[in-house]
Amino acid sequence: MKKLEVFFDYNCPFCFKGHKQLVEFVKDKADLEIVWHPCEISVYKNKFTGSQGDINLQGMFFAADNNVDLWKYHEKVFNRNFVDKDNTKDIDEFADGLKDILDAEALKAALKADKYLDMVKKSNEFAFKTTGAHVVPTYRSDDGFLQDRQEFYNMGPSDTGYGGTK
Repeated sequence: MKKLEVFFDYNCPFCFKGHKQLVEFVKDKADLEIVWHPCEISVYKNKFTGSQGDINLQGMFFAADNNVDLWKYHEKVFNRNFVDKDNTKDIDEFADGLKDILDAEALKAALKADKYLDMVKKSNEFAFKTTGAHVVPTYRSDDGFLQDRQEFYNMGPSDTGYGGTK
């Protein structure tokens, strides 16, 4: 199976656009595994200081741990941020807005306890220090970075994977 790693931030309008393109792109790519790396682009330029981190990102880790369909989670959170312009900074409002796809009360408890904060920090570290990504969205296939989402979509399939070159 071919793998594509996606580095993104739910608060980034370019990631929102890129996600819509990714949804279309993967429709006929049954052989493509997506690995999600949520990260806070603000951390790239500033030191991580959030006491609760980004609850959108922590929520994704909660969703993954609870076998929630991540495609549905991404769609809901991106739409709440950019279409509906809901308050996704307040834990109660954020979780209540996802109650149709996950256990909102369990999510609230996890977020209030910062259960996934270390995962957000590790994901930021991986994205910006380990891999060297410096923008979002960024895509990585076969150890090659495609810093611009159009670069990925324009390349299409290759011998080494989608969008990848060796």
